[in-house]
Amino acid sequence: MHRFRSNPWPLSLFGVATMLLVAGAIAGFSIPRGEFTATAAPPTTRPVDGLRQHDPDVFALTDARIVVAPGRVIEQGTVVLRGDMIEAVGADIAIPPDARVIDLSGKTIYPGLIDAFSEVSIGDDEANRGAPHWNPHVVPQRRVAGRYQADKSLNEKLRSQGITLRLAAPSGGILKGTSAIVATGGDANDQAIVKADVAQHIRLTVSRGSREQYPNSPMGAVALARQTMYDADWFGDAWQAWKASSSASRPENNDALAALSQWRDGDGLVVIDAINELYALRADDFAREFKLNAVLRGSGNEYRRLDAIRATGRPVLVPVAFPKAPNVATPEAARQATLESLMHWELAPENPARLQAAGIRIAICTHGLADVGSFLKSVRQAVERGLSADDAGVFNANLAELYGIADRTGTVEAASSRTCS
Repeated sequence: MHRFRSNPWPLSLFGVATMLLVAGAIAGFSIPRGEFTATAAPPTTRPVDGLRQHDPDVFALTDARIVVAPGRVIEQGTVVLRGDMIEAVGADIAIPPDARVIDLSGKTIYPGLIDAFSEVSIGDDEANRGAPHWNPHVVPQRRVAGRYQADKSLNEKLRSQGITLRLAAPSGGILKGTSAIVATGGDANDQAIVKADVAQHIRLTVSRGSREQYPNSPMGAVALARQTMYDADWFGDAWQAWKASSSASRPENNDALAALSQWRDGDGLVVIDAINELYALRADDFAREFKLNAVLRGSGNEYRRLDAIRATGRPVLVPVAFPKAPNVATPEAARQATLESLMHWELAPENPARLQAAGIRIAICTHGLADVGSFLKSVRQAVERGLSADDAGVFNANLAELYGIADRTGTVEAASSRTCS
């Protein structure tokens, strides 16, 4: 069934080829206005209850300003959507005779934003099922794609901030499991999950509520992670030896070690949490030891060790959860405000700009925000402190390439002109 409606909240034109946002204005990071939804029944293996619907699923969005890709803008053009694909984009293209025409004069079409990192709780059942690792903090076999459940309220807030896709990573653990790219629309999970198993996630410390058993310190967490990586190497070699020789002893089954095999020697993307600037350097050392294709999930403190973090050569997923002003309302309260807290309050909003100016590849994420509805407000604050708003599209396009979804999002282009990754 096709719908066309308009109200104060933005929703994307969701499709496999791309994620679009239609905005009343886009200056820097403006809040999108207007909702335009074009949906068609996607191919499905589910039996149809009643008659199948074959409504036209071709739309022509005309007379809009189109931000095709970073540095490529069509001041007045048309986007043709057929089903869940972009068929054509241009200033002078023929409108198909079967298309429903939607006049978007005065509007801007641009690729929906991608939230570079967010966390979801998916439970720890894998630590007790099958053939798990002996330590419950090691659960790389966990998959967000297998447990994801859309949060309608959260998705509405994300869409209000211009975010059409997000990386949903598992929370908890040291070797935490794999993330998924999910859409923020109202689709069922079979359509909302855009890509499964995007990256393996690692945290080289333990949370405060998880220190009743080994490991109960950052040093122990690093030791456990390193030993597990070496065990995964042994595990793969042991199974190969067993398959090659009937006289060898059959190795144990271990779901955790088997899951890690595809991330050995840089074969897959790994995101390592860096809870402060020193953990970022520790994460880089860990990644180099095991030849991991690693990205750093930043803390907002990177400006404190900018040169060292730049030297790692690794992309950084940068949060925009800036601290509140310290309480200095009374002399007593002011004495409790440390110089460090005052300096961080002052400098934290400059962190994205400083990373950008240093030539570090960055992407913006909502992680750490108490309310994702304040995302654009925080980004505007970062822009006021030096972040280039013109590079928003660059962040998006680079992130789409990093996460392996550049063939379907990140730019407003016809499906036939995209380069699959």
